[in-house]
Amino acid sequence: MGRRLSTRSVSRRRFLRTAGAAGVAGLAGCGGGGDGTPTAESVGTYPVTGDTAPFGFNVARSGPFSTEGAEELRGAKLAVKHINEGGGWVGNREFGALDGDGLLGKSVEPVVRDTGSDPEVARQNAVSMIENEDVIMLAGGSTSDTGLAQQTVAAERQVIYMATMVHIDALTGSSCNRWTFREMFDAYMTAKALEPVLVDEYGSDVRFFQMYSEDDWGNAQRDLMTQFLSDAGWQPVGSLSVQLGTRDFGQYMSDIENADEDVLVLNLRGLDAANAVRAVRENFPDENVVIPLYTRAVAQSAGGAIEDVIGTIAWDPSIETPLSKSFIDAFSSEYEGGTGSANAAIPSGPAQVAYTQTLQYANAVARAGTFDPNEVIPAIEGREYAAGIGAQTMRACDHQSMRPVPIVKGRSGDQQTFGRYYDLVETTRDATYSCTDGPAANCSLGDN
Repeated sequence: MGRRLSTRSVSRRRFLRTAGAAGVAGLAGCGGGGDGTPTAESVGTYPVTGDTAPFGFNVARSGPFSTEGAEELRGAKLAVKHINEGGGWVGNREFGALDGDGLLGKSVEPVVRDTGSDPEVARQNAVSMIENEDVIMLAGGSTSDTGLAQQTVAAERQVIYMATMVHIDALTGSSCNRWTFREMFDAYMTAKALEPVLVDEYGSDVRFFQMYSEDDWGNAQRDLMTQFLSDAGWQPVGSLSVQLGTRDFGQYMSDIENADEDVLVLNLRGLDAANAVRAVRENFPDENVVIPLYTRAVAQSAGGAIEDVIGTIAWDPSIETPLSKSFIDAFSSEYEGGTGSANAAIPSGPAQVAYTQTLQYANAVARAGTFDPNEVIPAIEGREYAAGIGAQTMRACDHQSMRPVPIVKGRSGDQQTFGRYYDLVETTRDATYSCTDGPAANCSLGDN
């Protein structure tokens, strides 16, 4: 288990699956299915053989989104520990099928890869984890492009993919497939959630200028903000694309000054967003700034420059629910020594999403009584649940979670403490949409 093989080799699990499908079921264990469930044929990496069930976590551990990736991995590993040993949300009403003693008689084993924030590396990693490590599920995607790459591999190899910080609409829209599920809200929901908040903050007669990353996500997010803000009566006065990984945003300050806007929208992520907002504040201290997709890493890196900046986040510790408190306590206990201690770790949105997605998959396996993806997929579809942020539904039509969207506003530098860089403005359910509207209108799950 865990031994690397060449891509031309056949792992023991894969040999057993192939043999089982050919009628040599005895090699794979009682009845053919490695999880104790009879099976007529193998699907992807099913059946699972041996004493462990490998979960694949493919996140950014290096590159410009490594901070988010590190948080995802912490959340995912905490979920694995709770599946194997109990604790956290395991055994509560929302994830009651899990008993804290592994999964269908097996211990869950995390298999981890670094995407380097690069979609091609993410794709290669996903193939390797499936072919060489026999992961029964994939999770991760610290950026939209790495998530889309994994989604494609998951469909090709028939392995369930639980996307994490993948924000682009296409994942559960035009590129959707039956193997992919997303807990995180999408870009459409971000724009829809922000519209009324921004109008309330700045009024309806507003000129806005946008800066966006030169990739599919940046273009899509710019278009959505234009759509929703224009519908609210705002006037777009131009936009500017920037390359991913830009460090010197000073070169763009004259464009912002010449635009004569009332509000600047930064459709940027990670260090790009932090570097951009710092440059803006240095040149225009009173500029009204919106960052549609926040993370704690962006706010922490930007420091005082984040003051009064409005945006959406995946989840925040200030959301007071029993599940949020349980997650915070478990996370802090695992990584720093307990809530209230001087070194207490405070979980972030990416950690919460990864924790939720891992438990969501495991709970579906336990409910289905098998690792067979053809049984696990229906166990996830249409499920109504809670994950510390209010009622949610993992829709069957597009595998997108319909959920509340938290909106925050940045604190001033002198009000910031570790993990507390912004205040929660509201958590809105008004950003949801029907299966015939928004990105879902372009989704056809099909058979692949």
